Amino acid sequence: MNFNPYNDFVFFDSCAFDGGRTDDQEASKRAREILEKNKKKVMLMHSIVSEIRNPNTPDWIQEIEPKSRQTVRLNLTDEEKGTLREIETIIAGNGGLIKREADCFHVFEAQKYGGYFVTSDIGIYKHSRIIKQKFGLNIVKPTAFLELVVKHSEET
Repeated sequence: MNFNPYNDFVFFDSCAFDGGRTDDQEASKRAREILEKNKKKVMLMHSIVSEIRNPNTPDWIQEIEPKSRQTVRLNLTDEEKGTLREIETIIAGNGGLIKREADCFHVFEAQKYGGYFVTSDIGIYKHSRIIKQKFGLNIVKPTAFLELVVKHSEET
């Protein structure tokens, strides 16, 4: 993995900060701090406001919620609908789409507007190679992403 996180938008899945392993949570927090210190805008993706306002969600995440990107369904073009369906097929496969629908839409938005999607969700990450190949989106684990941020940052 040899790409520069300063070359495109960076989208963080909300679970990167409050789900998964502790080292991933800490890496997400540190990467976001470094990026913002270097004037790089980051987006936090979440499905519903209550996801961010959960009592287990750290206070600092709740504070940045107004700057985050809540999933909002807009009218999509036929081409965009096709892309979303492909992403849903890749991520949900034959499983239940309803449980993965918001995740699929987050990946769709990230591939449409950015280049990097940071997540600790193994259900998304395990499809990173095919999504990169088909849509050009880099899906990375927080710990690996922090390494890239430090490597390419002026201020760490």
